[in-house]
Amino acid sequence: MTVERSNISHQTQYALRDGGTLRFTLAFDTGPDGRGPAAWKVLLPGPAGTENRYSTREFPRPDAARLTAWLSPILGQDAATELAAAVDADPPHSAGWQRTAEG
Repeated sequence: MTVERSNISHQTQYALRDGGTLRFTLAFDTGPDGRGPAAWKVLLPGPAGTENRYSTREFPRPDAARLTAWLSPILGQDAATELAAAVDADPPHSAGWQRTAEG
């Protein structure tokens, strides 16, 4: 699996791919004016290349452990851990992300 990070307007997206197949997208959205409230969104692939929002959560001070705990029941432990590690390695600029002790 690989995670691709991209910035689209006011969103930072982390797309988890297995080979060339999109499995999930985790998006951090600050709102159109960049003033929030900032929210994390899980997007699942839908028909004809669309993505459907599955879940949204606002974290005032996020960290990898909190993100993994939220994502694990939705995506599975391995995918949640991989996405949280990718976010920790290259967080969205305005997320107030709490880097891990190692990072």
